[in-house]
Amino acid sequence: MQTTETANQKRSPRKISWDVIRVLAVYSVVIQHITHQSPINHAELGPYPFVLSLQFGASTLLVISAFFICVTIRRGRTGRWLWSRLARLLPAYLVAVVVTYGVSRAVAPAFGWYLPTHTDLLANLTLVQAWSPRFHWIDASYWTLPVQVMAFLVAALLWPRGWVRGARIPVLLWTLLLTPLVIRFLWRQDDAQQWVKSVFDGLALHRVALFGVGVAIWLWTSKRLSGKHLAAYLVAALVAQDAHSYFVDTPSTIAFGVILAGIVAAAGGPDWNLPGLRSLARPIRWLGGISFGVYLVHQELGFVLARFLLDAGVGASGRLVLCVAMAVLLGWAMTGLVERPAHRWLTESGPVVLRRVLATLAATREAIRELPQVPAQPQAASSGGVPTKSVPSPRPVSQPRTAVDDPLSSRELEGVAIASSQVR
Repeated sequence: MQTTETANQKRSPRKISWDVIRVLAVYSVVIQHITHQSPINHAELGPYPFVLSLQFGASTLLVISAFFICVTIRRGRTGRWLWSRLARLLPAYLVAVVVTYGVSRAVAPAFGWYLPTHTDLLANLTLVQAWSPRFHWIDASYWTLPVQVMAFLVAALLWPRGWVRGARIPVLLWTLLLTPLVIRFLWRQDDAQQWVKSVFDGLALHRVALFGVGVAIWLWTSKRLSGKHLAAYLVAALVAQDAHSYFVDTPSTIAFGVILAGIVAAAGGPDWNLPGLRSLARPIRWLGGISFGVYLVHQELGFVLARFLLDAGVGASGRLVLCVAMAVLLGWAMTGLVERPAHRWLTESGPVVLRRVLATLAATREAIRELPQVPAQPQAASSGGVPTKSVPSPRPVSQPRTAVDDPLSSRELEGVAIASSQVR
């Protein structure tokens, strides 16, 4: 008989609707960075046959991440959930940072591009790139990684304490939305002190409302938030998103609103089991499954490939196709060679190995404790007798004696006494 706990832990079937949204989000980011961002970073790489300037893909991924945090954190223990999330995210990210850093260092002198330093590498590996202007991003698309890690940590902290339940829910949601806006327009301006900028940018406060959107959609699907409340919150979140960019990119905000409508439909409605999508279900699921790997390798490495292709005389259309193909190929390799094996080892084999190592260390410690104790070195009586060693040790004071020194024999004591009388 299935209990309530096992029912909650049972995973629901994979819905193609989520893969459609994930693929649309990730590959819109890829196209946008190739056609729009690369000529901004490196003018020689443009123009392309068309330009996708709408920026909504990364925001969409953060909303999806927040929604599935709520879905999955209820399964089992929170600590195990957090470990699984980090084990899925960080190994592939760290490998991508090192690879991108190495490639950038190799080509930067020839291309005349910025040469990343060891400090940049360390800052990116430790996810503190946004905390200081002295640090440079190895790949600017990595800005979502610190945000996601922070969201995992906050969720693991708040969920066991009931912050996503009861009357606290509206307070939490609107705090995530309104507090960053107040900070943005009162304190975090272009002429603000650097520590204010560092805290605001380092914590990505201009993006935390996206996690509120994901939580709100999940609450709506769980019948804990009304449809009117959800609609009001989504509209407010879109206005806040546009306000954080000072209303200079409203088309991207509108595009993001359209995607949010799709997320709501995927979360609360039936699966999109339509004839056209059904025939493409396999490649869509495959592309969705490697989406994180694609995201990690597409931008800076794509810029490098585009520069090589440009120098080789490849046209704009060819560069676009080959850069997308490279992102898919390297993303598939990153997923199959790093992301999935590392996650599997860290969540299955790794804990077993760690427990064995800890057990071995504990057994070794107990065995050391059971060893026979070395007897203390005998000392002469305090009535003026000859000490066991009257001459000073040739070792410096800072060098301790070893436990293997044996007490002096009676014959040695006699020799010491004779030597002492001769000195007198």
